[in-house]
Amino acid sequence: MYISAREREIIHLILENPNGINVHEIAEQIHVSSRTVHRELKGIEKIVEAHHLHFKKISGIGMTIEGTQEQKNELQITILKSGQEFTQKERQELILCSLLKEPESIKLSSLANDLHVTVATVSNDLNRVEEWLKEFELNLIRKKGYGIALQGSERRKRKAFGHLIAQQLNEYEFLAVVEDEFESSNRLSNELLEIIKLEKLTMIGKMIRDIEQRLPYSLADNAFMTFTIHLSLAIERIIQGEVIEIDKEVLEELKMSKEFLIAGQIATELEEVFKIHIPVAEKGYITMHLLGARLRHEKNDWLEESDTEIVAGSKKLIQYVSKQLDIDFEKDSALFEGLITHIEPAIYRIQKKLEANNPLATQIQKDYPVLFNLIQEGLIIAFPAVSFPTEEIAYLVLHFGSSHVVYENSKEVRALVLCSSGIGSSKMLASRIKKEIKEITDIDVSSLANLKNIQLEQYDIILSTVDMPGFSKNYITVNPLLTKVEVEQIREEIKRSSLTTEAALLKKIQHKKHQKPRIQETTETIKQKMELVHQYTETVLHILNTFETISLPFIPTSSILLLEVCKQVNMRGLIGDYFEVSNELMEREKKGGLGIPGTGIALYHCRSEYVMKPVFLSFQLNESMVVKAMDQSTVKINSLLLLLAPVDLQMGQLEVLSTISSAIIEDEKSIKIFSSNNYSDIYETLSKALYENLQKKI
Repeated sequence: MYISAREREIIHLILENPNGINVHEIAEQIHVSSRTVHRELKGIEKIVEAHHLHFKKISGIGMTIEGTQEQKNELQITILKSGQEFTQKERQELILCSLLKEPESIKLSSLANDLHVTVATVSNDLNRVEEWLKEFELNLIRKKGYGIALQGSERRKRKAFGHLIAQQLNEYEFLAVVEDEFESSNRLSNELLEIIKLEKLTMIGKMIRDIEQRLPYSLADNAFMTFTIHLSLAIERIIQGEVIEIDKEVLEELKMSKEFLIAGQIATELEEVFKIHIPVAEKGYITMHLLGARLRHEKNDWLEESDTEIVAGSKKLIQYVSKQLDIDFEKDSALFEGLITHIEPAIYRIQKKLEANNPLATQIQKDYPVLFNLIQEGLIIAFPAVSFPTEEIAYLVLHFGSSHVVYENSKEVRALVLCSSGIGSSKMLASRIKKEIKEITDIDVSSLANLKNIQLEQYDIILSTVDMPGFSKNYITVNPLLTKVEVEQIREEIKRSSLTTEAALLKKIQHKKHQKPRIQETTETIKQKMELVHQYTETVLHILNTFETISLPFIPTSSILLLEVCKQVNMRGLIGDYFEVSNELMEREKKGGLGIPGTGIALYHCRSEYVMKPVFLSFQLNESMVVKAMDQSTVKINSLLLLLAPVDLQMGQLEVLSTISSAIIEDEKSIKIFSSNNYSDIYETLSKALYENLQKKI
């Protein structure tokens, strides 16, 4: 259970005053208004009752918490344990929730206390939050001694609320929540659940389904979702005393439609159930939702009934996007129909100045910038007299993105494989991918440090051997040996993303813009290739000349083991400060296990400034040791393989290390050889693998 800093303060004060304490006294001690304390009491009562205690209000005395001392102690322990760490994204979401639901200013110190971070961290988070709020025409007011507050209309605040909720639930999950399958609600944070009130959401969803039976048309899933969220938020905000406004001329026009009468009936039912008064402006917004649903439904005979300009404009839009992407969307009749069905009511909404409601618009624009920009450009050509807002363009992006012709033109799949160093786990993973997943036609490998130099948009899928909290793109964390379950997971992701893959569309544009005739090799390019071969052969000779199998005495812990291993390497003149290198290996191990699952081998690897040339050595343990495995389990190892590289790794050196990593897990025979202490067998396997790769290069 999440307990805010203010709730913790109030509970502490009540427990410290067993004879009672009133609202005014609490407000003075925690430096807030009495109104703020009253608002917190409902949540505090739930927390207290959850611990089998009684929250009692005594007239003239104040509030007390009654129960056994043991129960009170348990409550105190829960409060102490309620402090938790949040990711940057979670912190920003919690800050947004606090700002959107708090009518008064909030102290930075209070937010920092709630989030268990410094005021400086909260201030930095607020910069991101402020940018997000600008998209909804909401301003963040910051004043020294005053705190922070949100400035903007109630309509804009509700829209921001809707986006926050819709970002965390897709239509399938939303429908599951409304149908009482509460396990799906774990995608919503406690703070959002507190705002939207899950019970009300479920109740309103069922009420709308009942109302839908009386309508001459049905609600599409996305329309049902936005309508339910809108009404749930509206009721909560009305209960809190917040009032929404609507343009008078727009309202008068809405009153002329039959949907306004239905909106009135809906409002009456809501008033009876929730014991509230729903003003006429709220009925106007309900009408807008119903009008949108009707206009989407009415185009059954779309080609015959639609305006010829709409048909012609839709065709122009398809032709423009087809030409820019070099994808023939014109052969998709379902796309043509879908565009006409959507564009006609969209133009109606634009002409009547009715706001489009698309909670996912911002996310769609962020996820699919190429397609979004192309459609935006195409609409200017196809419908020059109409200015389409972001919300409407985002819907059209989904129409194009889900077209089957995108999938047909996305046969080539390019993958990026990441690990902390780019020389060990990622190479193993790349080798396994080539064998197991034929759908992936192109694989690039990178260290995390090199990510800043990579255009992530060019990849269809990103795989990593380590977790990357806060990483901006979707990625899959996998075991470097790639289990059967992970193979299927990757295939499913490829299948899913290929329908709307931004990378595929971007590649189409880049290919079209930068396609050049093949040029003949120049003296310079020949020289560069020869240099690469030279780097490779020089590194191979160094690896083979310095390779050893080394037996180690009994060593009790992994940290002492790594220190001894690096000491042995240092004694052979292959690295500098062995203490620093052992620390770097330990840090690498913390990021993800290095034991190879299903074997008795661990591959310890890193890049270090104390390594001048690549190193590969085999160490045999006198007694087996349990270490963390690459799949987050544990593995008992008898052999430790050490792979070290300089920080500035040449391309030829990287090729050698890639070959070594792949050779270790080539097959069962290879794993058996590398886990042994047989110098001749390992040396022979290693030299053959390196020589075969050299022949391919030549």
